[in-house]
Order: sequence, then structure tokens, then C-alpha cells
Amino acid sequence: MSHAPVTVGGFTVPADCQRIYITAQLEPSNGDPRIQPTGFPDVGPVCYPDPNTDPETTKGLICLIQSEPAMANLLEETCLGDKYTGTLKEALAGLPYIRVTRDGQSNGDFVTSSTIDGHRFASEYLMASTGRFENNGQEEDLLDYVKRKLGASASGDHVPAANVPGIFELAMELDPLSLIHGFQISIKKRLTFVGLRSPRALTACILGYHCQQRPVPGVRLDPIGTGEAGQAIFQKERIVARDIEAKFSIDVGLLAGMRLAGAGNTTLQDHRFKLLLGLALWKVATLLKELEIERSLRTECKLRLMEGDSVKYTCNGRSACQKFDYTGIVEARSSNGGTETVLQQFIGDACLPQNRSPLTLMLSA
Repeated sequence: MSHAPVTVGGFTVPADCQRIYITAQLEPSNGDPRIQPTGFPDVGPVCYPDPNTDPETTKGLICLIQSEPAMANLLEETCLGDKYTGTLKEALAGLPYIRVTRDGQSNGDFVTSSTIDGHRFASEYLMASTGRFENNGQEEDLLDYVKRKLGASASGDHVPAANVPGIFELAMELDPLSLIHGFQISIKKRLTFVGLRSPRALTACILGYHCQQRPVPGVRLDPIGTGEAGQAIFQKERIVARDIEAKFSIDVGLLAGMRLAGAGNTTLQDHRFKLLLGLALWKVATLLKELEIERSLRTECKLRLMEGDSVKYTCNGRSACQKFDYTGIVEARSSNGGTETVLQQFIGDACLPQNRSPLTLMLSA
């Protein structure tokens, strides 16, 4: 899908770019090469041999240090001023999102928000919540509003094919961040039509290369001495990695292919695409900026960027790798001059609903 070039700070995404691949070289920030990778019940650390067996280029034993879902959580947190209530940073003022309180009042008892709920605006809690979505409109729950806008059947098992792309414009005006991190609407017995979803446009992970597994001992003290505390001496899985790399992928083509504005409104479509791409770049850049000092992934997994030009990018995976100026993206200012950031400019140009930053709904009983 073709798109207009997008410039954020000194970084320009050309019109022929369908994917942006960003890599960052990391190291343990405390100088101890032993780190705790992510692990899963009954599986433990995820280690596998590089399928490339060429002795000169193989990466040996590869270990997953931080998974894609865990990295999505870190990237989502870059937008939050308060990660417990989902309030957005001042830099994102004007960006729509949904907040749910028990009484529907902005100062009411907070329940959840689309910025911290695992299913974003498509959460069953948010979908069942009630509010006023249009000026002078009737109060209705979010699910009925979505069904009405998409022309869904009363049973929720059918949406006309021509209306399905409308879910992207709906999401854009309810919670644009959900279009970057993905969503799926599936409400039991009320909206079961398959197809109201969007995959992640921004994915990331952290991998260790040329790894060695190094189990280390742990001790659990039982001062009471009843024996109920379980095994006192146990084994903890750790790895030592020659190289550690954070990998980010932005699916520019996916964002460009979403119908974000009404048919024929190409100017608004371009502005909204620029906003989504700008947000994705800003999220990656902000996380990399945090990694300059340290990011604590777990108690024994604290990583930071290596010194030097350790962050590179390539478009479409074919062009030569170049330095990724993440600092320039974080600090980018509007082309209009003044103190306005480029993200604030993009948010203003996207003509998003003014009463949805946030839109407060009432939790249904």
C-alpha cells in the first residue's frame, strides 16, 4: 500500500517503505554477564539453535530474553503518565481514549481504561460500559454504538462486508493506540462476527545470541521451621550471552492500508496515517531513550544501550542499515515553529473528536 512520506524530526519514512526494522545492541547494566531471561511455566527459558549453521555467521544458541507481548507492555507504558489509571502523558494531549468509572463521572471511582486494559477498547468491560458517543445523542453502551456504526445484525453474528473496514475509523476516533498494538472484538453472544480485528503494527522482542545456559543456586529460608515453605535449596535458570539485541518492526504497509477516514477524504486519511506512524516511531524512540540509562525487565535482568552507534534501522529489510536518531524523534518539534511537538501537530491535523481525551463511560452492573 502506497503512502505519503512522513518526517518526524530528522527521520523520514520514504513513500516506498513498507516495513521499518530497528535493532539496538544492549548489555547488562550492572556488569554481570548472567541475566534472567523470560520463562514460562513447564517450559523455562526459551533457547534454540540458530538454523543457520554456517560457522562464520551463525548466532549459536539463541535465547528469548523478552517476548513480544512483554515488549508490547513496555511500549504501551511509554505513553502513560500514570500506569495505574492509564492517564496519557501531556505530550499526547488530545489523543482519544476511554476511561471507565463506576458512576460515569470524570472524578468517579476509577475502574479501567483502554490504555491499560489487555484488550484495549475492545475489552468486554469497556464494551459493556455506557456513555454518550455523539453530541445530543442518546446514552448507549459502547457495544451497541459499535454495532450501530457498522450496521451489524441484532444478533451480532453478521456485519456487511463493505462496512468491515469502518472498524479502523471507529478505533481511530475511540482509541488510536489500539491500532498500533492490535485488538479483536469478540463479545460472547452479542458480537461474534469474525473479522473485527487488527494485528499489531508494532512488534518487538529482545534476543540473546551465542548463549550459554548457567543454572545458579537459590536458597529459601524457613525461620518458622514447619517445612510448609517447600524446598529450601533450588535452581534458577540464567544465561550468559555474547550479544544482546532488541529488535523492533513497524508495519508501515498495515497502517497505510487502514481506512482511517471517510471515503474520498484523502487529506484526512494522510494526516491520520501520519499520526499512527509518528506514534509508533515515538514509542520506539522513547523506550530506547530510557534504555540509555537502564531498563529493569526483571530482578536479575537490567539492560542498557551499548555506547556508540548501537541503534540502526533499515527500510524493507533490503537497504543498508543506517543510524536511527531516536533522540531527534523524541525531541522533534512542529514544523509550525514554537514549542509544539511534532506529535501535537499530528494530533491536531488528524481532526479527532474533541470530547474523547478521555471519554468517560459508566461501568454497567
